[in-house]
Amino acid sequence: MTDLPKSYIPGLGEFMERIQVDHAKLWLAGEARNWELAEYQLTELKEVFSDVQDLVPTYQNVPVGDMVDAIITGAIAGLESAIASRDFSTFSASFDKLTTACNSCHQAANRAYIVIRKPLQSNFSNQEFAPQAR
Repeated sequence: MTDLPKSYIPGLGEFMERIQVDHAKLWLAGEARNWELAEYQLTELKEVFSDVQDLVPTYQNVPVGDMVDAIITGAIAGLESAIASRDFSTFSASFDKLTTACNSCHQAANRAYIVIRKPLQSNFSNQEFAPQAR
């Protein structure tokens, strides 16, 4: 009988770190008006939120999965629309709504000490965010 490898399911902290990275890259892509990259980053962000809902729906008696639906989903819909219309002004306002939603979720989960904000600079010196000529 062969021992099967252990399955690894990241904890909520690992998911939130990934969300923070995707949040930053989403802003940097939109700021550069790289709408294809912004759409990709938003898709990645939605995927991680979905993973949280499926794999960590409750964390320390906090209904994280339900909170994502109640607080985050609407902000993501606004970003989808802004990216589709390639409107930076709407994108920026929608991004601010997403950031506020993230912080509202942290407050509701008794984690008000975790405050997310719009990136002031790129921490990704190994990635180009400007659209590339084809």
